Amino acid sequence: MYFQKTLATFIAFAALVLGGCSATPSPQTKEASWIDGPCSSEYPGVTLSVDFRGEVTTHCALAFDGNGWELFEAAGFVVRGTSKYPTAFACQINQQPADASCDDSASNGAYWGYYLSEGGSWGYATTGASDHSSKCGTWEGWVYIETDIMASNLPKPSEFACS
Repeated sequence: MYFQKTLATFIAFAALVLGGCSATPSPQTKEASWIDGPCSSEYPGVTLSVDFRGEVTTHCALAFDGNGWELFEAAGFVVRGTSKYPTAFACQINQQPADASCDDSASNGAYWGYYLSEGGSWGYATTGASDHSSKCGTWEGWVYIETDIMASNLPKPSEFACS
């Protein structure tokens, strides 16, 4: 009998310890804010494509509501502005270009160009990302431009209406 009570007490104690018994609640698992690939009517949000030297990555920021600068984080990208313009001039996106100093704008003339979709095609943004209100069903793009000749590999945007 003593053995059974001791065993039952040990099992209950082990369950509490292994179950993470604590005075503070455990953090909830956060749902994904983005998925790989473009948004769609099935997965509504804002699509963000990044083209670094021909290598394009596209993510969908699900149910996103914010500006173009906030879109980076919502879509799973990391952006770094310059010291002088921390949220107005993209210096690095996902740590590219790796050799960028990010003190001021690039002295070699290379920069990240900001593009917006309209009617199924790309257009150069006339506002900065932090001033642009991103809309569900649209695409935004960034292209690393190193020369006068702009070569973009951004995918053709396929916009849709969000409900």
